[in-house]
Amino acid sequence: MHRTSPSVRRVTVVVLDGLRPDAIDKFSLFTVARLAQRGASTLRARTVTPSVTAAAMATLLTGAAPDRHGLQSERFHMPRIRGALHPWAKQLAAERLPTTMMMARIPVFFAPVARRFASMLGIGETHFPGDTCTEIAAAATTVLDRQRDGVVVMHWPDGDRAGHEHGWMSPEYALAAGRMDNALGRLVRSIDLDDPRELLVVCADHGGGGARLRSHDSEHHADTTIPVILAGGAVLPGDLGADVTFADVPATLLWSLGLKVPESYAGRPLVHAFQRSEVAA
Repeated sequence: MHRTSPSVRRVTVVVLDGLRPDAIDKFSLFTVARLAQRGASTLRARTVTPSVTAAAMATLLTGAAPDRHGLQSERFHMPRIRGALHPWAKQLAAERLPTTMMMARIPVFFAPVARRFASMLGIGETHFPGDTCTEIAAAATTVLDRQRDGVVVMHWPDGDRAGHEHGWMSPEYALAAGRMDNALGRLVRSIDLDDPRELLVVCADHGGGGARLRSHDSEHHADTTIPVILAGGAVLPGDLGADVTFADVPATLLWSLGLKVPESYAGRPLVHAFQRSEVAA
């Protein structure tokens, strides 16, 4: 038995770097909470091991676990790959579906390397429009206006930066979390979440402040537990459960667009989140 794809046309993925699930209620993150309530969500998902951004983002872009894609530290570098990788952006490109990646501004001399690395993964456009989620979200509204299909991925660094500088759950972290929530509210206004062809995925890549106040690289639950939220016209509101992982996001992305999920992927599609999925023989 399997479930048919909901035939989503465009997937928008927003990674809220370093957002702990308990910050949503503690700091009254209205937009995140509203999306979690109207969509399919869990505040008990688990990120990759190690619980660091480089490892998680490589998993997001390739579907593979860190021990396969080779990025197992906080440092972005050319990894030693331990098995075939099948980046989903290459599958989209083969179907003539566009992919856009939007991240915070990086040093000018790193930009060509970053774009070359993104091109190797099959990502068509890579943009570094600003230093904060506010600037990235503002630029994303223009991208979403013209790119009506494929995938748009955003990485917002604000929570992680505040956590490292001041500590997770500090007043400065609360301000950063609120800024990401406000930017998400602006972004959501650019997406028709009643449209079954639209899918919005909001998640964190890791938590923080578990084993150490200003870090997140440990097996402590505060470091490894993340929110995962799916919203859109084809999504059935409800609890996704406790067995969701960050690796399920790229698998769900491919499946929702009607494309095959490679065997190299560490996660599985969250098919139970979609009310338009029908059981077929």
